[in-house]
Amino acid sequence: MNNLIKFIVLPVLLLCAVMIPGSPLLAADLMIASFENSGRSDIGTDIGTWNYNPLDPNQGCTIDIIPSKEVMGKEGVETHVLKISYSVVSRLPAFNGIYIKLNNTDLTSYDEISMLVKGDHEKGFTTKFKIELKNIKGERVVYLVNGITDQWQKLVIPMEELRALGSISDWSKMKEIVFTFDDITADVRQGVLYVDDIM
Repeated sequence: MNNLIKFIVLPVLLLCAVMIPGSPLLAADLMIASFENSGRSDIGTDIGTWNYNPLDPNQGCTIDIIPSKEVMGKEGVETHVLKISYSVVSRLPAFNGIYIKLNNTDLTSYDEISMLVKGDHEKGFTTKFKIELKNIKGERVVYLVNGITDQWQKLVIPMEELRALGSISDWSKMKEIVFTFDDITADVRQGVLYVDDIM
């Protein structure tokens, strides 16, 4: 049965992205990150973390690439996923996350961005976080993903709806994708998420 995950594109548009538990992974023209390439993206770029206040022990983000045989559409086959451990429990302003460099990748002709995502049932997880897309001009679109569960789901974001916002005028030279966890948005302020097959 299909679940619906909602995300809000800031500042003005409420959108819905379809989350499809248990469905096979669909082919895509551009794989950005399958996490099968020794810590780098499939387009040869850096994957890393960022922290607002690295001196504060009560906030931060770390990543690991770990094996899994439970990824949706690849059950029983050992693959690798990105494990994101985040904390925004500080009494000070707290936000952090991950980035994937795009190095001027042209997204003009693509219809959607998708990824697989799930939370860690034992360690806890936020059901919502922000994703940003940025180009080399400094333009960006920010949206709020909502509805993460402890089961693998596929998040599909239609590019047509992002372009309609007009906050990015040029999609031909994209700089990076950023995931952000912050103390205002996160409904669980310390936890673990897993991500795979960003495309």
